[in-house]
Amino acid sequence: MKTKLQKITTYNFIIDYWKDEIKNLDKKDINLCVADFDYTIFSRDEQLEKEQYLRENRGDLWPKAIAENWGINKFIEKYYKNKKFPQDILKKFNIDYDLILTAWVYEFQIAKLIASDLEKYNFIITKNSQEKIIELIRYIIYKLKFIPKEITVYEDRPKYFIEFRDLIEKVLWTKLKIIYVEMDWNNGYKKLEEV
Repeated sequence: MKTKLQKITTYNFIIDYWKDEIKNLDKKDINLCVADFDYTIFSRDEQLEKEQYLRENRGDLWPKAIAENWGINKFIEKYYKNKKFPQDILKKFNIDYDLILTAWVYEFQIAKLIASDLEKYNFIITKNSQEKIIELIRYIIYKLKFIPKEITVYEDRPKYFIEFRDLIEKVLWTKLKIIYVEMDWNNGYKKLEEV
């Protein structure tokens, strides 16, 4: 865990690093929606209930467990292809600029997005959740090339967005709204709550 002084030093470095790019960007009256994929747009509860080897091999062990027991194509076909999932968050998306920002193994995430018919949206896949913060800033500066008036992040594990809220708001001179998401399998949502 970084100390307050280390965090301030890091913030200042990042702000200084991007200050020239940011000062040339227009501010637009747009609310940029950003959502994670797993347990925010699409629930993995069915997989965990049905597959003991997934319950026993969580996190970083999943890719190996899936490869050994199914193979990625069979697994994606069984658990993602033509599956219904809630559309509440995606209905708020503007396909031109909103973003699915998800973390895990690239090959698995891209296969899941394609099988769920979500590859048409802007998306970034990071190795881990911590990388999402910098990738969001980079996306806005280098891809969007404008500063949104507000950013709304939908996330089932918003820890890093909460921790780095000040950084995002200071670097981009915008407001960050964080919505904690708790899914009810793929039936809908138990909770969508601002934190």
